Amino acid sequence: MTTEYICGLPVDNLTEETICQDLPVYITSGRKMLVTSVNPQISLQVERYPQVKAYIERATHRLPDGVGVVKMSKYLGGAICKRVTGIDVMDMMLQYADEQGHRIFLYGAKKEIVKKAAENIAKDYPNLVVAGYLHGFTSREPEKVVEKINAANPTFLFVALGSPKQELFLEKQVDKLNASVFLDVGGTFDVLSGEVSRAPELFIKLNLEWLYRSVRYGRWERLKQIPLFVIKSWQMRCQSKKKTEEAASKTPTPNNGVQQLHKE
Repeated sequence: MTTEYICGLPVDNLTEETICQDLPVYITSGRKMLVTSVNPQISLQVERYPQVKAYIERATHRLPDGVGVVKMSKYLGGAICKRVTGIDVMDMMLQYADEQGHRIFLYGAKKEIVKKAAENIAKDYPNLVVAGYLHGFTSREPEKVVEKINAANPTFLFVALGSPKQELFLEKQVDKLNASVFLDVGGTFDVLSGEVSRAPELFIKLNLEWLYRSVRYGRWERLKQIPLFVIKSWQMRCQSKKKTEEAASKTPTPNNGVQQLHKE
């Protein structure tokens, strides 16, 4: 697994298979596996929320979750050629948890949404354990949220607070949480609950799921973010190229962790 820098942020050239292979290594070693997404929207937030950038930089797996990221990698001479979405990674993790009988916890979304998502997951993946769930509009203090999650003793924690809230929460609290695998998933609980449908297959295959959602749900601000992301990425191309080269030149050592298994 190699790392590129796009718009000043690290993005990993990985696949769902790469992540799946790493799951048992992290879980059995006791190391925390932090999986997060990088897309144009998040790239434009980091100047306002430096903690988001800090979380992305400390994450073990940074998903190229946006066609804009994939295209900019190509334009900048990178090797990322496939979009890897948070919802698809969560589906893969749920399958793995079901096969291994792991415990999961859902945090985020509206009260009725996360409840229905938990029910559907329990039905579709009968061998995993939905150890608990908590909606994202709770009045609990963050410390109490951490206590509730830890009391459930999950292996997987899925956080759906939307960006930047989910990254801010994890950056501040991840060291206090006892889960092994962390994934921030945005609006994925809405889909898993049945409240919202994914884009038609044609849009997904053409990497236009973002366009479908923007138009279908009136997220017009996201359409404006694409040109801003391209401009910022182009302006930072020299800095990004330098960081990418520095990342590639580092020689993996045992202390670098599990990621070295996939270095090319």
